Amino acid sequence: MVRRWLALCFGAVLAAPAAAQPGTAPAFQPGAVRGLPVAAQPGQDFPLPTDGLMAPAPAVPPRTAYQLPPAVQPPPGTPPRTRVPDLNLPEGMTIPLPGTPGRSFQFARRYGRLFNISSEQLDASTQRIVFTGGVIVSVSPGTDKGGKPQPAMEFATDSAVVWVTGTKVNNVAEGFEASPETKREVEIYLTGNVVIRTVSAAAKDTVGQTLRAEEIYYDVARNRAVAVNADLEMATRQAPDGVHLTGKEIRRLDRENWEILDGSAYSSKLPSDPGFQLTSTRAALRERTVQPTNIFGIPYRDFDGNPVEAPERILTIRNAVTRLADVPVFYLPYLKVDANDPLGPLTAIGLGQDRIFGTQVYTTWDVYKLLALRPPAGHRWRMDLDYLSDRGPAAGTNYDYTLPPDPDRGYSPGRGFLRLYGLSDGGVDVVGGGRGVEPTHPDFRGRGQWRHQQELFGADTYFQGQLSYLSDQNFLEQFYKAEFDLGPNQDTFAYLTHRYRNMWAAALLQPKIDRNWMTQTMWLPRVDGAITGESFWDLINYNARANAGYAMLRPSQQNPFAVLPTDRYVDTGRFNLNQEVSVPFDLGPVRLAPYGTLDLAYYTQALTGDDLGRVYGGGGLRANLPFSRLYESATSELLNVRGLYHKASVGADYYYAQSSTAYTNLPQLDRLNDDTTDYTYNYARTYFPQNLPGAEGLALAYSPVYDAQRYAIRRVVDNRTDTLDDMHVLRLENRNRFQTKRGYPGLEHTVDVFSLNLGASFFPNPARDNFDHPWAFLEYDGLWNVGDRVALMSAGWVDPFDLGARYWNVGASLDRPDRTSFYVGYRQTDPLNSKAVTGSVTYQLSRRYFTNVGVSYDFGMQQALTNSFSVTRTGSDMTFTLGVTYNALVNNFGVQFLLVPNLVAYSAQSRLGGGIGGLNQR
Repeated sequence: MVRRWLALCFGAVLAAPAAAQPGTAPAFQPGAVRGLPVAAQPGQDFPLPTDGLMAPAPAVPPRTAYQLPPAVQPPPGTPPRTRVPDLNLPEGMTIPLPGTPGRSFQFARRYGRLFNISSEQLDASTQRIVFTGGVIVSVSPGTDKGGKPQPAMEFATDSAVVWVTGTKVNNVAEGFEASPETKREVEIYLTGNVVIRTVSAAAKDTVGQTLRAEEIYYDVARNRAVAVNADLEMATRQAPDGVHLTGKEIRRLDRENWEILDGSAYSSKLPSDPGFQLTSTRAALRERTVQPTNIFGIPYRDFDGNPVEAPERILTIRNAVTRLADVPVFYLPYLKVDANDPLGPLTAIGLGQDRIFGTQVYTTWDVYKLLALRPPAGHRWRMDLDYLSDRGPAAGTNYDYTLPPDPDRGYSPGRGFLRLYGLSDGGVDVVGGGRGVEPTHPDFRGRGQWRHQQELFGADTYFQGQLSYLSDQNFLEQFYKAEFDLGPNQDTFAYLTHRYRNMWAAALLQPKIDRNWMTQTMWLPRVDGAITGESFWDLINYNARANAGYAMLRPSQQNPFAVLPTDRYVDTGRFNLNQEVSVPFDLGPVRLAPYGTLDLAYYTQALTGDDLGRVYGGGGLRANLPFSRLYESATSELLNVRGLYHKASVGADYYYAQSSTAYTNLPQLDRLNDDTTDYTYNYARTYFPQNLPGAEGLALAYSPVYDAQRYAIRRVVDNRTDTLDDMHVLRLENRNRFQTKRGYPGLEHTVDVFSLNLGASFFPNPARDNFDHPWAFLEYDGLWNVGDRVALMSAGWVDPFDLGARYWNVGASLDRPDRTSFYVGYRQTDPLNSKAVTGSVTYQLSRRYFTNVGVSYDFGMQQALTNSFSVTRTGSDMTFTLGVTYNALVNNFGVQFLLVPNLVAYSAQSRLGGGIGGLNQR
């Protein structure tokens, strides 16, 4: 009835003659940006999106202060007043009086032509103004009848009727002000491509709010509106594409409440055809700033106990139907959520199915929301509640924090995290590598890890610490496979470093907490120091490093046991000083650097059972000859070559050293590998004879060629104090780069068309140093960039004697900006007899579909290693993935199915990046 009555009134007005009125397009004055009331300032535009339709206008002067009048005598009979204490105010001082800010209305053309205006006085208190031809009504910030701040608004429409109740507006084109002081109230009826833009005064995280409709009635003073066939779009940080509420009729009941009839809710890049939406016969939206409560009704507070206020946008939906591609898939009779945080404390949920864990349900919860606490800046607390049908229930918590610098309290930047996870495991472990099923583990198993990094006393002093616990040998490998393969050691340590110019010092405390399956050295404690690149008389370069500490070497007490003879139980103090002096100079084009080294070490207990000192000394000559040549005539359109610049470097390092004692008399305190590599090395050397029958398997298990310490000595690794011995070697290398110019004229860039690095080692005393063979470590590394996105690569390493290591690979890759990539490669490793072909394809079929295929097959072992296939569709508001994987190493087959609305993925992407419950890293 209201709509019909307004339409009739509007039709009657349009039938009357309308006089064109000139008008300008005033700008909004500053107001409530992001929901915060801001005092109006003269000459400033209000930053709302207007599609370029709003032109600047004369500034609205601010409310003036009241000038105190001269003192006057009260009339006779006035009761005496209590004397106000003298405030010693300067004469003539202006004091601002509190008032109710008015809301100014300005009118501007919507299109290129002037709009038409007609005005009529309906009765003594009501004036009707009609606009046709396209108009923009700009409403500045102000307050409502209750004194609450009101946001700035913009009404854009083809035709409008404005009712002004109160004081008459004389010149409509210049605009007017409506407030209790001017005794004016305004109602507006709009039709024809109606757009209302505003900024919510309640939701501080809201960027903007836009209401589009066929026709709208709006009571500005009372914040009431009725919109027909409307779309309410709310831009928010949680939804990159905006949240849309559409309905046959959208009503604004007051400043905080909306009602939607026969509507839907969605967030989509394609609002005209959303693929995922919630539909409802009746929905309500309430926007306000309140003291929020958690799901248990507990009000939020900060750590000081003060109440917390936050924006709230409660969406209540009745008869909610979830639709995918307009197909109903789920129904709820009643749904009530906060549109700013629709999942509440539930931050992530995942499902899975495979042969190792069975059916899996992973959930992650925000603990701060469960406790109704506002987290400190940079802090995040999550709780994991999971269930694995073949294992059991699991639970854990992850706490991440960042400490910003606070000079007042003396805090330097720092960060860290805490990880706790455990489960009641009734299943068996399958970890691959020929180990089969391993049923031995505790019923309750898990992990604990705390890591912290902090700058102290400025950026030159730095602390790193970690406290780690694992319940059993296989837990990390079984449940956190990616971290087991690629992550740092699970040691417990405290490490402090300080640097000054070219000097450096450090202190280490490293105990061992359980982990009897790992070979580890405990340092209780250890101190290190070094000086690098100290120059004397611009002629002599000096480098030195020293360390002292008390070490407790603890070999593994579980399978796999330590296989190196120097990994033995020992407690010893060690003192070490290593020095190098070099005198570099140029001899023509050749750079020469004769050098000498001296390493002094003392052990309070060696492997012989007694204390032992060692003197290790040596020296040699380094030489390097660089040269280059430009081939300007070398051009080819086919190979995309415009001249070639060849840069080469030929180098040699002759080194001779002697040690007063063999390395086999000293414990290996400085570990050669990280824990995972050392663990795998010990296991593989034990089981090679049965996994690889014949001479190859025996050589890999027992030959000194594959002894890790002998390899480090042959490679002249000099930063492991315990792994030094007699050595006489000449190392040769040749590095080559061919460069050209590529790109559009004027935008050329230099690229390496081809690079090839060669290396070899020659041993003058092969019987002692290289197993009776003069040459070793024949290696190469080549790369040909055929184009900016196409490359061919190959690398290899050969020990040229029987049962020596022989490894080489060759591959080709193609990468494109649309995420399309191809790779195919072949890798051969002997004497393992591994001949693996690997291929992977990521191909974008269209803008919405792309596929990923990965295959690895070993022709030497005649076994498929890994296979995977997935198809992903990225829609306007949903991402769908279907994949199949098979891992022959653990005989695990899995199917992946993922359907995620883009709104949920966007709000949860930072949480999902680290894995749900840590379990999906396998």
